[in-house]
Amino acid sequence: MTEREEFGERVAAAEAELFKLLAHPARLKVLAVLASGPASVAELCSATGLKPSHLAGQLAQLRQQHLVTGRRADGKLQYWLSVPQIAELMSAAAAVLNARAAAAANGFVGSGASEAGLGLAEAILTDESAAALEESLERRALITDAVRFVSARTGRSSEQALLGLLTQARERSLTLAEVSSEAIAGHGTG
Repeated sequence: MTEREEFGERVAAAEAELFKLLAHPARLKVLAVLASGPASVAELCSATGLKPSHLAGQLAQLRQQHLVTGRRADGKLQYWLSVPQIAELMSAAAAVLNARAAAAANGFVGSGASEAGLGLAEAILTDESAAALEESLERRALITDAVRFVSARTGRSSEQALLGLLTQARERSLTLAEVSSEAIAGHGTG
């Protein structure tokens, strides 16, 4: 193995350790609070809902990995992010989660198989991903049926019927599937 490959392996291992550390919801809550600025133990407990003993353990792990620094100031132990870029990492994670949610809302539930050039037969479906795919397909079928129903009932085009359902969903803070279900049951105007 070349020096460059060894370095790449060490970097990958360090990144994996960082993500393992961030894989705990309590630590993420603490980091999210500290991304807004320094906080005392009492403030962290209040903001995260963690008990002081649990918080102490999470802070110890974050300090050990040099992500959080603590120091007494005005008689209180204050903590802050040692590496401000952790807030950027958390923001990027939120953006990824939002993109995944948007993709799921648009009916795309995939494992990345199509992007990798794999066919469906080659993709490995877990019970969880199969259930998510089935649920997504059921929602899409429901929405398609509602669009057809509203279009036939009102004489609108499919696009106009879908726009009407989307508008109702937005105005009523419901999902498109919920409004579609109501439309088919005869409660919605579409």
